[in-house]
Amino acid sequence: MKKTLSHISLFSIIIYLSGCSPKVILTDPLLYSQTFKGNKIVTTEKLESLLPQRPNKRILKTPLTLGLYFHQLFAQNYQNQKLKWQKELTKLNEDFDRVANSIDNNSLAFLELSKKKESKAQKLTKKINEGNWGMRTFGEAPSYFYEEDAKKNVEKVKTFFKNHGFFNYAVSYKADSLFFKKRSIAVTYLVNEGNYYPFYKTDSLVTPDKAIYAILKKNQHQSLLKNGNRLEVETYNAEKSRIEELLKNNGYYHFTKENVSIRINDLDTAITKGIEAITFVPNPDRPPQNPNYNKSYLLNKVTFISDGTSPNIPKAKVDTVVFGNIQYLFVNKKFSEKLLDTKIDIRPNEPYSLQKVTLTQKKLYGLDQFQFTRVNFDTTKGVLDATIYARPLDKYQFTAETGGSIYKLVLGPFFNTSFKLRNLRGSASSLETNFRFGFEAQAGFIRPDIVSRNLELGFNSSIIIPKILAPNFIAQRLNDFTPQTRLGGGVEFVGRQEYNRLNFKINQTYLWRPSPNKFWQVSLIDLNLLSTSYPNNQQARDFKNFLDSLQRYAGNNLGRSFNKSFVSSISASYTYTDNPYGQITKGNYLRVLLESGGTTLNFFPKGKIGFVADVFGDSLQFYRFLKINADYRRYLALNPQGNSIFVYKINTGLAYAYGTERGLPYEKNFFVGGPNSLRAWKPRGLGPGSAQGNFDQPGSILLEASAEYRFKILRFYGDYNINGAFFVDAGNVWRFQGQNTEGITGSDFQFDRFYKEIAVGTGFGVRVDLSFFVLRLDWAVRMVDPSLPENNRWVLFKPSEKLPSTYRNPLVLNFGIGYPF
Repeated sequence: MKKTLSHISLFSIIIYLSGCSPKVILTDPLLYSQTFKGNKIVTTEKLESLLPQRPNKRILKTPLTLGLYFHQLFAQNYQNQKLKWQKELTKLNEDFDRVANSIDNNSLAFLELSKKKESKAQKLTKKINEGNWGMRTFGEAPSYFYEEDAKKNVEKVKTFFKNHGFFNYAVSYKADSLFFKKRSIAVTYLVNEGNYYPFYKTDSLVTPDKAIYAILKKNQHQSLLKNGNRLEVETYNAEKSRIEELLKNNGYYHFTKENVSIRINDLDTAITKGIEAITFVPNPDRPPQNPNYNKSYLLNKVTFISDGTSPNIPKAKVDTVVFGNIQYLFVNKKFSEKLLDTKIDIRPNEPYSLQKVTLTQKKLYGLDQFQFTRVNFDTTKGVLDATIYARPLDKYQFTAETGGSIYKLVLGPFFNTSFKLRNLRGSASSLETNFRFGFEAQAGFIRPDIVSRNLELGFNSSIIIPKILAPNFIAQRLNDFTPQTRLGGGVEFVGRQEYNRLNFKINQTYLWRPSPNKFWQVSLIDLNLLSTSYPNNQQARDFKNFLDSLQRYAGNNLGRSFNKSFVSSISASYTYTDNPYGQITKGNYLRVLLESGGTTLNFFPKGKIGFVADVFGDSLQFYRFLKINADYRRYLALNPQGNSIFVYKINTGLAYAYGTERGLPYEKNFFVGGPNSLRAWKPRGLGPGSAQGNFDQPGSILLEASAEYRFKILRFYGDYNINGAFFVDAGNVWRFQGQNTEGITGSDFQFDRFYKEIAVGTGFGVRVDLSFFVLRLDWAVRMVDPSLPENNRWVLFKPSEKLPSTYRNPLVLNFGIGYPF
């Protein structure tokens, strides 16, 4: 009863706040809602996107508009503040003009003064136009209804129907006053779509130029105007752009889509029940501005200029080289003309091609050697000369990054640095070195009640060569896809209370990008030598005894993963993303990894590489395994502004060990739990299956899924936002039967019970979006815990007396940098 009364009271307060307006006069009726009726073919969402006005946001489609209330509440003194800010802005401009008159306009002092003045002026102007901080942060400005806006919207909708193949359409609007919401108007747009006629003929061409006619006719099958489709203005414009691009790729440098006219013949729709598209080149209603629109050019001369001028180098050094009929001018910084020749597709005595120009810029930019590249053309002499202008990047680049994570209130900070040396000996290759120093807060293996900071060190160095080091017929096929070959090595160290693990590695990787959305990575050499030592403390001794007991009493050879090991593998991964340049708010992400470990061992006696075993001893552990991992993510914007997003991911994988050892290298296992996984469990702490352990829980079968509803809470400064998220995580890991499952009941994967062993957690997160990075806090709690008896696994809100006396379901805080996925 008390709960019911409290809910009623809260609801009454909200109604009161929304219904009683603060003492600020609303100048016009408010726009309460705007809807469409009568549309059957065109969706309501499409028509609503045409309307620039938006009603004030309401809570769950009720009349409650808290944003408007807070805007009016904080606007109580706005008019007085506005006058004050206007006076401050006027004084700021006057003071600047007075001081600026005595300063040289080209001096550094003037530039600094202008910068400070502009910054203050922007802040004052924002306050004057958008209101004070409370109005902008918590409030929402009134959305008024104006008759003129409704009339303009009717014309916009009519134009839309006209541009999308509809005939005999009609649009009007009706404005109704609401009795339950004083001075509010609900607008209904009444639509009669009439009828529409599809194309029945789209291949009619009218052009006096025989060469252009032949090109267009030959490529008519690529037309975007298809028989049976409805006319849409987007397709209409795209077809004109297609014709422009087609001719520009065939030498017509001066041709533009303005030279194209596509007319729609709808005179006989009563008979044909369709419309005809007729393409005219040139446009009969618009004479070509350039008389050479129909001239096809061959490139006369191609020049490449690398401009490395710098104030630090007073006397420029220019190297001039001719290679492959292209003249190269290197100012202060020389590059390999042989390599550049493979990146330049525009050639003398070949037809001008916009596609080759774009591809040349893409290849040169992909070298990571130039700030920008620009291709200029000159036709003043009646021929087409091309000049490729490139500005080199700095030879040295240094970056640093810091962050951290929190587990049980123990902070785990990290620090990363990266150093890049470009254009090694003029080859356009780079040397990249990375160093990582950090701590990760983790519970102990044997003593989970003890949380310690585990040391992590990493040093890796790679030579990046901007081509594929492979037979020429392979390298040439990938040359258009910004290829790279990386040759690297490094060492990584992990220091825990229970053990120290050292990993020396050597790798060789091919990378190429067929398009901005697709990325391939193939590694033919990935060699790792791992060594584990144990500190002189009680936790290390207990852990070593535990590993030995697994082998002695259960036949579980998990302990072999901590022996001195040699891991070799080949792998390939494919990545697809709708937005490769940042956090996506709408689209898809997919990454698939295939890996084969110890493949070459199959060709050696006893599955070992003899000379490696001779050097490191017979105790060296070799592995053979197959691994596949697929990670899919989907991003769905729930409103046009992108203020709320629904995101989910599905992550699955298998890792199967074969051969005599039947074990996986420890790092090749799957783990779940932690800030980017199931957040209600500690890092690497869930599973396998229904088993319960006190330390890292490796698995060879992975099923994991997460879903988040992300939304904006408030904007607190400029582009900085505080966002929220509700999330649900589910998943687990299992092991193949007979692969380290002995003595661990419930750890193997079985079809008749795996779905009962899916762990589920939920929670709420706060993300501070600082534009250049995101600080994330996620609070999570368990819903379903598979480590409990089968009929007692639901733990959310369950009374403690119905759970084991030692069981705890704490609220887990996860701290991270960036989004979890």
